[in-house]
Amino acid sequence: MHDQVLALIDDCLTRMMLLRSDLAAARCVRLGERRGTVLEAIGAAEEFAASAALAIGEPARTTEPAR
Repeated sequence: MHDQVLALIDDCLTRMMLLRSDLAAARCVRLGERRGTVLEAIGAAEEFAASAALAIGEPARTTEPAR
């Protein structure tokens, strides 16, 4: 379980850092591009939370979608 949770954390952090790089880049962006990147980050965090919960024997939590 320990190795599995560490792998899940590493994967989530890698994805978050890539998304952070996209947000921090000094460049022109398309309308809605940053919002899309933030939604991807939310998805990565939710995926981590669900996978980590299952890895430690907890039920995955469900959340209401943001509006």
